[in-house]
Amino acid sequence: MSQFTVVTKLWPTGASLDTGTDETTLTVPPSASFNRHAANFVVSPDGTHNYQFLFWNTGRHVTNKRHVHWDFSVGGWGIWTATKWYGTPGPTGGNQPWVDVEPFTIGGDALITGSGTAIDAAASTIPAGAFPYSGNDHQIGTAGGAVTVVAKDPFASLEFAGWDQLMFGGDDTGEFDETDAGGGPGSASFFPVGGGPFHVNQNGGANLLALYGNHAKSNLGSILKDLGDILTKPGPISRVDPSPEDRLRLAILEGLLLQTRPGAVETGGLQALTEAAPRMSLDDLNAALKSVQTTLALGNTTISALQAQIKAKTPGK
Repeated sequence: MSQFTVVTKLWPTGASLDTGTDETTLTVPPSASFNRHAANFVVSPDGTHNYQFLFWNTGRHVTNKRHVHWDFSVGGWGIWTATKWYGTPGPTGGNQPWVDVEPFTIGGDALITGSGTAIDAAASTIPAGAFPYSGNDHQIGTAGGAVTVVAKDPFASLEFAGWDQLMFGGDDTGEFDETDAGGGPGSASFFPVGGGPFHVNQNGGANLLALYGNHAKSNLGSILKDLGDILTKPGPISRVDPSPEDRLRLAILEGLLLQTRPGAVETGGLQALTEAAPRMSLDDLNAALKSVQTTLALGNTTISALQAQIKAKTPGK
């Protein structure tokens, strides 16, 4: 059994807006379809504020379209949550001579905080003295010239998944089509990956979400697998007169060892499981727990084997 749920959140805090319960329990396959149209405005529960539509997090993508259609044919993902985001209408980057970039995690359905700016200043085209704008490292000024902003990739252990330009009221034309083909929540194929530089003309402005999806590929599991492959290649590595192949193997090995230093590894795979846990079914949770326990057990075995070899090959031991 799976569940399709629609919730409403307030930008930028992520506070819940009570707009009623929208939950459907379903069995997939067979296939199931859902259509939801976000109202332009919603009223706060106490009736004192009007909030205007900004974007949907469909569960896999972010879109300004107010109408979204979901087709589910794979299933097995537990709880699929789609979120309507609303905010307080007011001045936007489109009316100000600056570009504002806020990093947003699709899987976490929230702003990424505490990790600094998502702007790759070295790769972006920025007028002299325009960044940070008025001391804000999430903004670039455009009064001095056009801006082409590039997002950091990866950022906070996540891969860049593209841009979304915030516009109050969104786009009320057409619809955005979403499916569960290619993976469910938390899987490596779940999030889109891609998106090039974003250009803003001189004196122009934009409020941008830098969207981040699946975790960067460098996680502990892949590092250990690559390290094992390297160490089991036939033939010793000569550090005195290494062949081109040996030099490549040494570079890869040294790079992997550098990544495994304490504090150097982003805990991509484990963090992905942590974020996906609330959306997993009981069976998925049990399977994930077994996988982590197995990985830790193998890691301990590897540590013991390495320590034994170090002891055996240390002079005087």
